Order: sequence, then C-alpha cells, then structure tokens
Amino acid sequence: MEGKISTTVIGTMPKPDYLNIPGWVKDGKQLPDVEDSLQSVFERDSDEIREQLKRATQEVISLQNNVGLSIVTDGELNRDSYINGFCRNFNGFDFSRQKRSWYRNGAREELLPIIVSRITHKSNAGFMAEEWKSSQGMSNAPVKATIPGPITIMDTFCNDFYLNEVDLLKDLSNCINIELKKLAEAGCKYAQIDDPVLVRYPDKALQYGIDYLSQCFAGVPHDVLKTVHICCGYPLYLDQVDYNKADKDAYLRLASKLDEAGFDALSIEDAHRRNHPDLFKSFKKLTIVLGVLDVVRSRIESVEEIRDHIRDVLQYIPKERLMVAPDCGLIFLPIDIAEKKLRNMVEAANSFS
Repeated sequence: MEGKISTTVIGTMPKPDYLNIPGWVKDGKQLPDVEDSLQSVFERDSDEIREQLKRATQEVISLQNNVGLSIVTDGELNRDSYINGFCRNFNGFDFSRQKRSWYRNGAREELLPIIVSRITHKSNAGFMAEEWKSSQGMSNAPVKATIPGPITIMDTFCNDFYLNEVDLLKDLSNCINIELKKLAEAGCKYAQIDDPVLVRYPDKALQYGIDYLSQCFAGVPHDVLKTVHICCGYPLYLDQVDYNKADKDAYLRLASKLDEAGFDALSIEDAHRRNHPDLFKSFKKLTIVLGVLDVVRSRIESVEEIRDHIRDVLQYIPKERLMVAPDCGLIFLPIDIAEKKLRNMVEAANSFS
C-alpha cells in the first residue's frame, strides 16, 4: 500500500435475508432497542447458523476484496448489534431485563439492558481473535477487527451495580484491552475501537473518557495500526433528512487531546456534513481516516465528487497520514448501492497514487 491512499470500511455491513441472526437495522430502518434486546435467544452454535454465517461473511469479504479495498472487515454479521453482540461475551450484563432511559445525551429514550454485576470475561477470553482468524482466512486483504469503545458501551446500558462511571470504565477498558492483545498475538495488524458516544459527551470525554479509551490499547504492539472511530449518529431510516446528531463542534473540542492520546489513527465523518478546515489543522500526529461516503443516503457519490473531497482535505493532512472510508457502517444501505459507493471511493483514492 506504499504510495497509495489506503481505503477501508468502518465495520458493520447489511445482513443478507437468509442469515438467521437478528439485527438492529432491517430494510434500511432502525429497529427499537427493546426488540434487539429481546431477540437475543438464537442458536449461534447450531450447524445451520454456522453455515449461514460462514457463507454471509465470505460474501461480504469477497465483495470488499473485489472492489479493491486495502483493509476489510467481517461486516460484524455475527452480532445482533455492534455493541450488544460484543457485550454478550462478558459477565455483568443482563439482557433479559430493561429499563426505560434516556441515552446518547438525551437524543433518545429507549428500554436498555442492565449492568447487574462486575464486568469480566466469561470463559472465552480471546473470542475476537478466533473470529478474526476465521475471517482473515477468507480474505486476500488484511481484515480489521472492530470493537465498541468503553464510553459507548457504558451509555448503552443502565448501570445498577457500579458506584461511579470511572470504576465501570476501568473494567470495560480492561476487558477490551485483553481482546486487543489477544488479537495482536493472533497476527491481527489492524484494530479499531468504535467510540462514537465520545462526541455526545465532550466534557466527559475530556475529563476521563479519552484516557480510558487510550488504556484499551495499553501493551498492544507498535506494528498494529490502532484506530479509533467516532461518528455523530445514525438516523431512524435511510434517507431521513433531519435527525439528531452530535454537536458539530464536538470534534474540534476533542481534537487536541485525541491527537495526543497515543493511538495511531482517527476515523471521522466528513461526508454527511463537512468539517471546518480548522479541525484538520488540529491533527499533527494522527492518521485521519476520512469519511467520504454518506452512509445514510442512497445517492451514490461520483468518483469526481469523492476525488475533489480528498483533494480538499489534502491541503491540511499530508497524503502519508490520510486514509479514506465511509462515514460509518454501511448497514442502512442495500448491498448493491453500498458496493457502487465503495467502488467509486476506491477509484477516487487510487487516482492519487
């Protein structure tokens, strides 16, 4: 990839209809969280589900390989949601009970699962490494592992156990750190923590959220590209025009501390709404994974449009510190539209080699 602007995706991809694992988005519409929580009883270990998941993962990886992405993901197809699907592997979360609560800094009110005891690994520490090895065996390109971040996990559950957020974040960061180190031991070279909720609570992020996010990467080797993804929120349905997003200025408020946090790359939205040049000027160290595809619009960005977008940002971020990607996961898009968007993105990025 030397001399090229690398291309990747953020994580989640749409599930095919035949895959009998519940999800949080269906046909371009977000399902209520309560439905996601109550649909947790499905037989992951049945031969039928294993074969469905293997087929679906191979299809989504092959699509990404075929469009020419530099770094791919497994599509997170085995997770009912990208947060809950990860957290089901730990003690302390009760998905059978919910409380109605406001979350995302008052953006939504839903029934949320409950934290009822200390969060620790079950008997399967390193489960992400096993998933990654299976996916990497299906791909010509390197596969990136994606993990939800501690602030985002904390905000997605009602806490009925921990006396304060710091103790909760400490245990979450420790569990995530174990998975990241197991991934590195298995040979994974690209690891991404998705912590979008940082921008919903910028004061909390500056006080301690970014510090605990950084702790997730403690001891992860230097040859692993350590990326953090922060986005500003999904709509209720595809092509929704006006929906609640994080404060546009939140990125800029967090930029300096993120730049000094010690990880390697930061993935941000820049397609749904463009950021001010001052944001890019704030990053002196981080590689920027630039969102150039709007993941909640069915309109397909042209190669020329994406090329112009990249050229604009190259005024502030040198080519050697720039990668491109969609704004966030592609789960809202029909797979044929997602593929066309990705093909145009790869062609645009490759024109700078």
